[in-house]
Amino acid sequence: MIISLVSSVLGIAGGLIPDIFKEIKDSREHTREKERLHLEADLQLKLLAHKTDARLAEVDANVVVEEMRAFGKQMQGIYSMQKQTNIKFVDGFNAILRPLTAFLIMLMFFGIAVTFSIGVINDLGTSNLQTVSQVLWGSMIGDSIQAVLGYLFGYRTTKGRIGQIRAQLK
Repeated sequence: MIISLVSSVLGIAGGLIPDIFKEIKDSREHTREKERLHLEADLQLKLLAHKTDARLAEVDANVVVEEMRAFGKQMQGIYSMQKQTNIKFVDGFNAILRPLTAFLIMLMFFGIAVTFSIGVINDLGTSNLQTVSQVLWGSMIGDSIQAVLGYLFGYRTTKGRIGQIRAQLK
């Protein structure tokens, strides 16, 4: 009776063990498949992010190019308006207007700077020139001089570059 009981248990186990191993194997394959799908999804997200960044950079570059073209057209319009009118008074006025305005602004700035400098020197005296220098260059006068020099440097280094860029784009 024990032999038949043991053989029945072994028969049941023998029938279940392959199914149990198959279930364990399927479970592991399912886990691996899920991991593979997650990795593929992550890779696709990263690829999509890189493609999106590349597309955004391309769009930004196109925007800059379009802005440069629009700026070029605007400048052509401005220069086309500055043609000679063959009226001596108007042409002379147009020729002197910008230099005269710049000269008057510089003269006004120079007058204010000299007045301010004389006031600082009178208040602080000439005994401590380091303090006088710090007050003058740390004031709006010093900032203005630095701003004008910075603007002129930037303007002179970029002047004519738009034509070079336009020639490269064509």
